[in-house]
Formats: sequence, C-alpha cells, structure tokens
Amino acid sequence: MDKQKKLRVFYSDISALRDRSDQPQLWEFLCCARQQKIKQCKNEDDRLRAFGAGLLLEYGLWQYGYTQTIPVGSPAAAELEQTGQTRSLQQVRFVYGKNGKPYLGTGQGERLPLMFNLSHSGTYVAAAFGTEDVGVDVELIRTGKQKIAQRFFAEDERKYLEKCWTDEAFTGIWTRKEAYIKAVGTGIAMSLDSFSTMEEQVGEYYLKTWNVERDVWLSVCRKGSAIERCLPEKIALEQVFL
Repeated sequence: MDKQKKLRVFYSDISALRDRSDQPQLWEFLCCARQQKIKQCKNEDDRLRAFGAGLLLEYGLWQYGYTQTIPVGSPAAAELEQTGQTRSLQQVRFVYGKNGKPYLGTGQGERLPLMFNLSHSGTYVAAAFGTEDVGVDVELIRTGKQKIAQRFFAEDERKYLEKCWTDEAFTGIWTRKEAYIKAVGTGIAMSLDSFSTMEEQVGEYYLKTWNVERDVWLSVCRKGSAIERCLPEKIALEQVFL
C-alpha cells in the first residue's frame, strides 16, 4: 500500500516528558500556535498533554514527508533524512474548516490530501493520519458512568450495557463515539444518542477499537473504507526528540 494513503495511528505515554517540557530544543519542534496553546493551559497536566500532542503530531507528519517547524534544507532536516526517519520534508501549516476543524495546507493556503486528528487522556496522547476524514480518541478507563450511558447513548448501546455492564465496555463505546464525532467534524452539534457504534460501520464511516495498554482504550474512525491491517504504533517521544 502506498505510504501516503495508509492509515496510521500513533500513541505515546508522555510521563517521561513531564520534567523535560521546558527544554528549548523540544519547543523548536512545536509550531507557534501549539506553543501559544500550551502557554494558555492553566495547570501542569494540561500543559503536558498539549505539549505531548504537539510532538506526536510533528512525529506523525515526518512519516508522510511533512513538517510544521523544520526548515527545508536545515541541518535538522538533513539529519532526519540521513537516519532514514523520513524523506525530504515539505513545510505545512494549519488551515481551518467551517467548523473550526484544522487541516494541513501549504503556505499559499492550499489544502493537502493528508488528514489528521489528535486526542489525549491522562498521560497518553494519540494521533491518526490518513487521506480521508479521520478521528481518534484515547481514554483511560472511565468508571461509574451508568447515568451517562442511560442519558446519552443510543438505544442498542444502552441495552447492551444494561445486560453486561463493565467500565471497560462503557469506555470502549465512549471512545468510538468520540472518534466518530471527530471524524465527521461537527463537534458538539451532534447528539451522542443520534448514532450507534455497536457495529464497525456508521454510514460512510468505519470504526476500530483497541485496548492498547492496561486501562487505556483507543478508537479510530475514518471515512470511506473499513479499517484493516492497522495497529496503533507506540512511540517513545522522549527518545525521538532528545
């Protein structure tokens, strides 16, 4: 399969970055918008998640030949090319859609065919990339959420959980619903009970869920075709960037 067309999902435990997030050499890999977002976070955990998500986004872009921050022809770009991590990098920036969803574009504002989405929970961040609309959600296990399921889930999801409630089952469904909403790109305008994720297809969109770590669930959703031969790739960001 053409690497440019392949769906790829990355995730990382960013605990090791907690004491390193103030190192200047790491901030160089974050675009100005991401740096500003981190500075606006009100507590340390939120800053860490925003920081880790930005690094994971940049890492994922490298795999497709793009970068937000590394100048073409710079020593950093040359080093990456020599180590085989990526080919020559094309610089990109964010372009925002009508609902505020970010896309990738060139300096002239042209949208690129590569789509992406980010998620974070606890000390985990996740990113998904593909040529079609894509959404990703990573969650630590959510406990005691029966009332949320009864109030906001679709009928068949509620019935399923009533028969065999576990926090793990709830968390899996929750991540699927979040990933679907993010792939569609409508945000809070879509009601959680307006669609069911009990099957791996919801209209034009397809879902996949993994229990990637103990008490950590990850779901991805993309438009157009079933998700096959795709496994989340765990990335140690502290080893990549330091």
